[in-house]
Amino acid sequence: MIKETRLVENFLDMVKISSPSKNERAMGDYLLKVLKELGLEVKEDNAGEVNGGNCGNIIGVLKASGKKKYLFSAHMDTVVPCEKIVPVIENGIIKSDGTSILGGDDKGGIASIIEMLRVIKENNLEHPEIIVVFSMGEEIGLLGSKSFDIENYGVDYGFILDSSGKPGKIITKAPSAARGKITIIGKPAHAGISPESGINALTVAAHAITKIKLGRIDAETTSNIGVVNGGQATNIVMPSVELDYEARSLSNDKLENLLAETFEIFEKTCDEFGAKLENNVQVEYPGFSLDDKEDVVKIVKIACEKVGIESETASSGGGSDTNIYNSKGVPSVNLAVGMTKVHTLEEYIEIKDLVNLSKILVEIVKG
Repeated sequence: MIKETRLVENFLDMVKISSPSKNERAMGDYLLKVLKELGLEVKEDNAGEVNGGNCGNIIGVLKASGKKKYLFSAHMDTVVPCEKIVPVIENGIIKSDGTSILGGDDKGGIASIIEMLRVIKENNLEHPEIIVVFSMGEEIGLLGSKSFDIENYGVDYGFILDSSGKPGKIITKAPSAARGKITIIGKPAHAGISPESGINALTVAAHAITKIKLGRIDAETTSNIGVVNGGQATNIVMPSVELDYEARSLSNDKLENLLAETFEIFEKTCDEFGAKLENNVQVEYPGFSLDDKEDVVKIVKIACEKVGIESETASSGGGSDTNIYNSKGVPSVNLAVGMTKVHTLEEYIEIKDLVNLSKILVEIVKG
């Protein structure tokens, strides 16, 4: 039932459309047209307006009265460089020409959802009520899913297509994540004439950093300072320094404890040196953990079995729209699309993975 040529052509058409975060307008218009042609009830919400973008979430509903309601979602935005993507096919693999990312993250997911919808319509298949959401701003903080009013759609299960790995991989666990800036404010002074009258913010930061936990904390938890900014000139005692910090954990309690410990160390160190601390680190998204016995997981496993694809559950170190939908009360899994080396110029996806994912989605809706 899957038409490989059509699927690939649709994917190629979409990756050629530039859609960096908050600038998904062209991609949104393309998807509005496709969903309307397929006969779905289509709308665009105000997520773009709320988040300072030029396009909202694109939403389509394929009605099925009295049936379960399934959400299928993938995000429209891609990382840069994506201004001009030239896809190349070699030996069953789709990649870029090396001057840009490919955009399989997440247009591979979008292409498979569209192919699933086409198969349903062409073959007049029985199906649950299907809510399709193509979200904006996922790459910069899951903005679209945070703004989507999923509560108003009565969704029973969510299937988000946004993981690397081969189709059949089911992400059932993903971490909570906290991000933000830690700023230490010292006191400027002439570095050559009276350094002792100043408070070097970098010195304060260095003392604190030697005491906090960074890197791999345990199997579930990580901590990192990724960017450091500060200073004005070599003859001025550094008056302030800004640290971009993030922490992640599959355990909400572990994340909470790590953040509390980290901030306490920074506060005490600042007090020791007479510096001040400003901290705007906040939990950006909550984690989720689903048991293999959950219905949403079973549905995917059965679908994989029907098409002869081995399934496995796994945890992820990154977040996705799946985190948000689970936090809003919709049991959701993140399904592998086949995208490889995402966010790099070497990104690629195999055509057979696009086909296999589409087959899995069709079996999910056939039940």
